[in-house]
Amino acid sequence: MTDDTARRPRVLVPITIHFSVRYVVRTGLLARMRAFCEPVLALSWDDDDLAADLRTEGVDVVRLPDAEVDGRVHGLIRTLDAGFTRRLGSPSTAIDRRRQHVDQPLEVRARRWATWKRAQLQDLRPGTEDQARAALPGALAAGTNIDAFAAFLRDEDVDVVFSVTPFSVQELLLLHAAEAAGLRQITSILSFDNITTRPPLPVIFDRYLVWNEANARELLRGYPGLTRDEIAVVGPAQFDFYADPSRVRPEAEWRASIDLPEGVPTVLYGAGPPSVSPHEAQYVDHLLAAIGGALPEDLHVVLRRHPNDLPDRWERFRSHPSVRFDDPGALGSHAYRPGQVNLRDQQISDLCSTLAHTDVHVNVSSTMTLDGAFYGKPQIGPAYDDEGGRRQRRRAIELYEREHFLEIVDSGGLELARSRTELVQLVGRALSEPERLAPQRQVMLEALCSRTDGHATERVAAELEGFLRTDA
Repeated sequence: MTDDTARRPRVLVPITIHFSVRYVVRTGLLARMRAFCEPVLALSWDDDDLAADLRTEGVDVVRLPDAEVDGRVHGLIRTLDAGFTRRLGSPSTAIDRRRQHVDQPLEVRARRWATWKRAQLQDLRPGTEDQARAALPGALAAGTNIDAFAAFLRDEDVDVVFSVTPFSVQELLLLHAAEAAGLRQITSILSFDNITTRPPLPVIFDRYLVWNEANARELLRGYPGLTRDEIAVVGPAQFDFYADPSRVRPEAEWRASIDLPEGVPTVLYGAGPPSVSPHEAQYVDHLLAAIGGALPEDLHVVLRRHPNDLPDRWERFRSHPSVRFDDPGALGSHAYRPGQVNLRDQQISDLCSTLAHTDVHVNVSSTMTLDGAFYGKPQIGPAYDDEGGRRQRRRAIELYEREHFLEIVDSGGLELARSRTELVQLVGRALSEPERLAPQRQVMLEALCSRTDGHATERVAAELEGFLRTDA
């Protein structure tokens, strides 16, 4: 007969996207967790290969139920979102709302604005948010399959939920079911932009792990009653890869893998998702047009599409003699939804090698700015649009005015190009003066990532272990 007092807590970790695989598994966090708990990884999509891969780690792998949510629940969540964004008061809210509609015809934009305004007037009436919060449990019981998630938690004998993607719609019912069951919950916010660019967290967690002090302040603004003692600054665990030299392949090997000639200078163009930067292909055109003129004749553009992007958007560059593709894998091509696939160690090493061996990095308001700064590379952000009208030009600039990006711009470690000419000039100068602005890039990293010591995963694991040892 076993001694139940020796039973280790079973910690459910939802895996909803490949970034979760990177954070939980590839950083080594999962291996560390096994020292003090029994992790249960819950996949939100069917992937026999990934499940088998994870089971080799000696953990339970289960399938998360699919969520079914009706319109009334979505309406209540919209009301809660309105109250949250008003408290948060982030400049990102208005910027992102404009960006969603900027490419639509006037009549569509007008209709959407009128619909949004009517909803806002309704959702922001005094008492409406409290009423929505009070009505939500009943609506969840009547209009969702939350019972399936409650049964799932019981069947898996879960003690604690650890969420790294709490904003994901796949976790909505799971987190509410765990809350109703009285389970303790802890979240590690996956990216520094999530708090100000995502909907509000669906539940109140018992502990919050974030990248930096700015994130801690954002949580305190948005969630009344939350105290600073409930938040720990740990840094981005997924950036620990960059402190590990073994993650970088020899440069000759990396160049050969993408058919890049030896010795030629390079610009890494790190593409974003089309939802953020649908206009960005023009920047690659502008760089290519300057080769042999303002830029060196042997310059090559290494084009890396976003893991959630489909390849078609960039196919026209594949035949260009000065372009080489550094593809992160067909992560959006065959999946249940873009990004719901395995992310292997090889793909992480490919990214690290590309960041380390390219000379200058260009991207549009992306976390890649921080990734590249870890390797000491010049960072340039295009902030113009030659192809659109006034609204599109405004969008190109405002992407860098969202709250999470303000400290990056203010640090001086990222140079903004406000025209095609300036983009080419900045790239040319960065190629010839790669160490310029190095101190500013370090300031940027320390402000956004808190520490650059490569031990964020250890801090996350320590927080988890301490949380499990603390009585509810």
